[in-house]
Amino acid sequence: MKNIIKLFFLIFIIIPAGCHFSADESVVISDIQLEKIHIKRYGRDLFNIDPDKVGQGLSVLAKEYSFFLGDNYMDTLSIIQIRDYISDPFLYEIAAYSKSIYPNLEDVETQLTGALKYYLHYFPDGQVPDYYSYISGIDFEHPVQYLDTVMIIAIDDYLGSEFIPYKRLRIPKYQSRRMQKAYMVPDCMREVARVKHLPAYAGEKLIDHMIHGGKILYFLDKVLPSTADSLKIGFTGKQLEWCDENEVNLWAFLVENELLYTADFQKINKLIHDGPFTSFFDQESPARTGIWVGWQIVKSYMDRSKISLQELMEEKEAVDILSQSGYKP
Repeated sequence: MKNIIKLFFLIFIIIPAGCHFSADESVVISDIQLEKIHIKRYGRDLFNIDPDKVGQGLSVLAKEYSFFLGDNYMDTLSIIQIRDYISDPFLYEIAAYSKSIYPNLEDVETQLTGALKYYLHYFPDGQVPDYYSYISGIDFEHPVQYLDTVMIIAIDDYLGSEFIPYKRLRIPKYQSRRMQKAYMVPDCMREVARVKHLPAYAGEKLIDHMIHGGKILYFLDKVLPSTADSLKIGFTGKQLEWCDENEVNLWAFLVENELLYTADFQKINKLIHDGPFTSFFDQESPARTGIWVGWQIVKSYMDRSKISLQELMEEKEAVDILSQSGYKP
């Protein structure tokens, strides 16, 4: 991929369409003590190393980036592997383009700091991880990962939906559309909910998966109150409109076909997994319509129950949430 930067044709979209918001003006975060989040630029700093002086460069980076480099970074094999990594033409060009698109991450850090203040409002004992960005080689299946006390962000997964390497890698459009800056903070906060506050196993029945996904989205409502719903769930504005307009039909379909309590993997997969659309419905529908309905159920439940966000995340019985939600679109 020589001269790949010359081939980049990119209009970097900052905020995609989405007209729904979930602001709660009663929540005050001005008294939350939290220093502004700083995302350490491991990818940028690593690719700034002279390939002929890898050992010298790593000795400079070792203290700040021990999470990535470990204790044996001066081992001969490690030096060779890192030299090969930063000399790889494809990775080097991606790193250079990432640096040009993101000369700094100040606006992301500001938004992330605000989200974490809301998080600490709802979870006073919550942990704030250290944040790092890195070059993943476009690992689009794992744009953000929460590992112990560290959040790592694959900066090369947020270079804009028209980034040519995404097309060359044949990343589906429904995924590449979300590979832009506006999704970075929602993705980070989704990882907080998923890793720190919900079990990895949602349950066997469709309703378990629906409520599990609905809890994550409701969590995002609370920690990102000024963020468009389209960014939280990854739908376009038209797809959100489709869900709003077809909510009654969606619910009727689930009930009439006795899907809420099914454990049939194929049927569940069609309603909760990503894709271009939900195969049960027309191609104007988004994928994960089951998760969207789960979100509406959780909202209804929280409006009626008045429990805390923390209590919601700890509630294990999806069936209880459904039965107490009073959800009737």
